Amino acid sequence: MATVRKIPLSESVLNMIQAHVKMHCEMFTTDTVYLDTIGYVPGGRTLVESHHWPVREAFEYFQNLGVGRLEGDSFKVLDPDYFRVDPDRLIVPVNFSIDERIRSGLLLMLDVYAQVFDAENRLRFFLNQKLEDKFGPDYVFYLPQHVQERIDHEKSRTSCYVIDPRKGDLEFTHFSDLSRIIVANEEFIADNLSRSVLLEKLDYLNSIRNLAAHNNLIEAAEITRIHNNCEIVRLITGMELPAIKQTQPTEEEPSSIDI
Repeated sequence: MATVRKIPLSESVLNMIQAHVKMHCEMFTTDTVYLDTIGYVPGGRTLVESHHWPVREAFEYFQNLGVGRLEGDSFKVLDPDYFRVDPDRLIVPVNFSIDERIRSGLLLMLDVYAQVFDAENRLRFFLNQKLEDKFGPDYVFYLPQHVQERIDHEKSRTSCYVIDPRKGDLEFTHFSDLSRIIVANEEFIADNLSRSVLLEKLDYLNSIRNLAAHNNLIEAAEITRIHNNCEIVRLITGMELPAIKQTQPTEEEPSSIDI
């Protein structure tokens, strides 16, 4: 008798696994991923075959499409373009009954959380690589004392991470800790203005996340500002951004910053 699938191999699950394949290949400059380590990037977490993550079934599906070849526990990517998923397709659909009194607010808050979550974790990946390059894999001992204490404290709260426990040390840090790491290692973002802009954006996003986490509704008018701030974090930590230049103010316009 064929194995009964516990949950549908939904488009959202496939999209997320596709995104993990792309991230893995780019991070390690390879066209081969292994099912037991897929999704692992510095500061990240490994996808484990489970009720919620039908990893092998997804790769069997990818093989049937002809975009890769599955051999045992390894998968060779044959069509890299297939794994370049439009970020808009990664939005998790709301598939439960919503109280109509909060429907519009919920959709806005999902957008806020997704934007901040992505920007924050991109920053973690960026800093993890920089720290490893500078100090080696045991870089925690070189972090600011407050950050080390935060990591130790959060790791001790094991009851908070019942499912899929965090693995990378920087996953236990807050926005404020990531800012402290940048301040303590200015060469990570050599351009002074770029670094100053990034720290300013992180402070703003930290305040937004704290508001959202405590059931405060973010006004629709603020969403565009959140998007822009997150995009600037992505640009600066993408390691391909030229130095930010301060434009000269005219008589009609105040000083502005060009990205």
